[in-house]
Amino acid sequence: MNIPFWAAPLALSLLATLPPVAAAQDASTTIQEALERWRAANQAVAEFPRGHIDLLRWEQARGTEASPSPSTAPIRALTWPEAWRHIQRQRAEWVLPPSANALERRAAQRDWLGLHQEAQAAWANAITQQALVRVHDERLHAARTAQALGERMAALGHWSQAQLIPVQLANIQAQTAQMAAQSQAQEALERLARLWGLSDSQAIGDLAARLPQALPMPEALTLPPDAEAQALAQRPEYQWKNQQVEREVQSIGDAQWRRWAQARDGLLQGQIDRAPQWSADAAMGDHALTKAVAARAAWEREGRELGSTVRQAWQRLERARSLDVLLHEQAVPLSQQAEQETLLRYNGMLKSSWDMIDAAQARLSAQADALQARQAHWLAHADWHTLMAGGDIELASPPVPANERGNAAQGH
Repeated sequence: MNIPFWAAPLALSLLATLPPVAAAQDASTTIQEALERWRAANQAVAEFPRGHIDLLRWEQARGTEASPSPSTAPIRALTWPEAWRHIQRQRAEWVLPPSANALERRAAQRDWLGLHQEAQAAWANAITQQALVRVHDERLHAARTAQALGERMAALGHWSQAQLIPVQLANIQAQTAQMAAQSQAQEALERLARLWGLSDSQAIGDLAARLPQALPMPEALTLPPDAEAQALAQRPEYQWKNQQVEREVQSIGDAQWRRWAQARDGLLQGQIDRAPQWSADAAMGDHALTKAVAARAAWEREGRELGSTVRQAWQRLERARSLDVLLHEQAVPLSQQAEQETLLRYNGMLKSSWDMIDAAQARLSAQADALQARQAHWLAHADWHTLMAGGDIELASPPVPANERGNAAQGH
């Protein structure tokens, strides 16, 4: 068989780069045999309208037809009210006898609010992490498809190793991300299982199967005009402190207060960059007066801090809801529309296989961002209810979903 001069280098390179799965090489392989295999492989690709990617899909479809997945009956998903009722049964320390005094009832109320906040956070995190695992599974599938396509193109001489390596690295990154997502999902599930009162692996697996596929949109709230006053009213300890401060303040005469104010202003006169020189003035040395001043200052500071917390919690809730709506109602639909438009152009031979993979990855990134935004919305919503009911919250800002879109290798 005569080999054209342009085909000999290609056949030689094919012998060096063709992976074992594409053609088993042995010592008797000749350039003519390698070239015949190259021609046969390209002829198989040419039988499909869009070349390599259609051939790859056809092979994958044949592999899946041999092992159909067994059909299973759908499992009814749990709801948050059902989950919360079950979790409360596992914790009885907040249940008090009728003879409990006001301090005991307030302590039990704070415990109950803390449990509610912890349970809602665990519930939202477990659902979100499981959903993110499914997204990472799709990302990994797309990365593996890209690598299989790239290896096929490299094996047939259409790609160089320099073009293939970034695709292989992207596949490794997708595997790493999937393993991290699985680990985080398992940790989130274990946290929920502890609140649920579970310790058996089978029972924990059954709980995971009953979790919803995604969190629903929390109800929209309206800021009460007297939100700060309502939050204070839910804290009887604040009212108790107020009564104590009033008693201490009333025990000090007006003349004593005026003397103290004058002494204070005198100490602060001209003191800007250095500490004041404390005076031995009798007005500043009165123990009862000093105690009353400190108590009133602490009470006022506590009220200001609570008011600030209420305002910040509401602003965080509004931002979380806006981001949730933006991503779910705009970003995700637009990414799906972009993928469909890419598919139409791909069918019309106007886009490459790599454009399709990029569009799928962009859609999955938008979905991951939307899932994290919904979780942040849930947590902000739970914090607001906890705060307004008399509980304590942490004001650490939830992370803004990061867009991790990667660019796949280009080509056809």
